[in-house]
Amino acid sequence: MRLVISSPVSKASFERKLGGLDGVELTWAEPAELPALSRSADAIVMAGLFYNDKLARALDQPDNPCRWLQLITAGYEQLVTFGVPARITVSTAGSVWSPVVAEQAMLLMLALARRMTKVIAAQERRQWDNTIRKDMDMIGGGRLTIVGMGSIGSELAKRAKAFGMRITGVNRSGRPHPAADRTLPVRQLREALSDADFVAVAAPLASDTVGLIGAAELAACPPHAVIVNVGRGAVIDSGALLRALNDGVIAGAGLDVTDPEPLPPESPFWTMPNVIVSPHIGGAAPERYYERLVDHVLANTQAWMAGAPISDRVTI
Repeated sequence: MRLVISSPVSKASFERKLGGLDGVELTWAEPAELPALSRSADAIVMAGLFYNDKLARALDQPDNPCRWLQLITAGYEQLVTFGVPARITVSTAGSVWSPVVAEQAMLLMLALARRMTKVIAAQERRQWDNTIRKDMDMIGGGRLTIVGMGSIGSELAKRAKAFGMRITGVNRSGRPHPAADRTLPVRQLREALSDADFVAVAAPLASDTVGLIGAAELAACPPHAVIVNVGRGAVIDSGALLRALNDGVIAGAGLDVTDPEPLPPESPFWTMPNVIVSPHIGGAAPERYYERLVDHVLANTQAWMAGAPISDRVTI
């Protein structure tokens, strides 16, 4: 099996674990080399952001042997944008990154509920501001609606349950999810939002999720509700969110992803007292965490070679 790898992380681990597999020939590549190297590859391991029109065109050639793209990222928007030939199987590393992204969502909810922006501002002033206590909230016993019950949503639900939260999950079909107290289909999104104390967006970006949460959906939330986005920025209509925050339609927002991204310096979100912005770092983790990524790719490679099902397969 001729396997091309383009990864900015864990080269030594990839070489040690995948290079040790019988029948695997590894080739390392820079992103710009992928279109040419795809013409002699059976599979490519790469970040989703490395996919572009040149690679898409190369893969679309009838004689291109590549049959599998294993992403080391959770996101695959570039593949949707430029298209992937039907003969090629695509899998992501969504389950690898989901636990740490779920931690980021919990952090944002806790920070907003416990008014950490005010706490940090008082610390910077060296002021023992005990008046902050009158505004403080809690997530324990709260109602959390998770929009997108994939791997991130599932991991978030587990953590939120440990805090005693009641979970409403939203997915396309409404099929019950074991981590949620109830699950509603996306067509009932406004109903799912209507009694939420917290809303977490963990949906991927696709043609049917762009602007999924707009003015009407935000208006369906209780005015004390807080929304956090760890999915993709464009799932929430940014203009509608800005107006909802300014007008008191909802109480606050925690944004690890934005639209556009990076968030421009002139964006009002930066300075709003009821908003926390983090620069798309939900998936950031220490080096030791990357072993999970390598093990995921290793397991999928072994399954692929054995003709067994692979994990985190997606349909483009």
